[in-house]
Amino acid sequence: MKCLFKNTTQYTKNIYKTYLAFHRKKYGFTYKTYTAIIVALILFCLVLQIKYHYFTLAIIFCCIFTAFILWRLLHPVSVVAKEYKSEKIQDEKKFTFKFYQKYFTVEDDKEISKMKYYNLHKVFETKNFFYLYIDKTHALLIDKSKFQKNNASDFSNFIHKKCWWCFKKVK
Repeated sequence: MKCLFKNTTQYTKNIYKTYLAFHRKKYGFTYKTYTAIIVALILFCLVLQIKYHYFTLAIIFCCIFTAFILWRLLHPVSVVAKEYKSEKIQDEKKFTFKFYQKYFTVEDDKEISKMKYYNLHKVFETKNFFYLYIDKTHALLIDKSKFQKNNASDFSNFIHKKCWWCFKKVK
C-alpha cells in the first residue's frame, strides 16, 4: 500500500509539557466537575448518616471521602510523573508515523504498531501539533513541522475526512 504521509516527531520534554498543558486545558473542567459531583454526593450521604445517628456509616463515608480525595489528587500526579520518567521522554525518542489509506503505523527503534483510523478516540489540531488520542488519556503527538512526505495542511484535510466524527481544530 502507498504511504500518503510521513512524519518523524522527536518526543522531547518541552513537547510533552506542551501536550500536558493542552490536555489539562481540554479536559480539566470535566475532571473537576466530575470530582465536585462525587464529593457532593459523598458529603450528602455523610450528612444523612449523621442526621439519623448512624455513626458507623458516617465513619465509613468519611473514609470513602478521604480515599476519594486522595485518589483524585495523587493519582494524576503519579501518572504524569511515571510518563515523564518513561524512556520515550527521557531518551527523547523519535517516532515515525506513516499514514496509508486505511490505517497508519507508528515506528520507533524497537517496534512497529499498526492502527486503523476508526480506533482513534479523538483528533485535535492545534497551531503546532496534531494530537491523535488513542484513549481518554494517551495521545500520539505529531509535530506539524516534521512532515517528510506531503505537508501539514494536506494531512489536516486527510485526517479530517478519515476521522470526521472525532476531529476538532483548536485555536
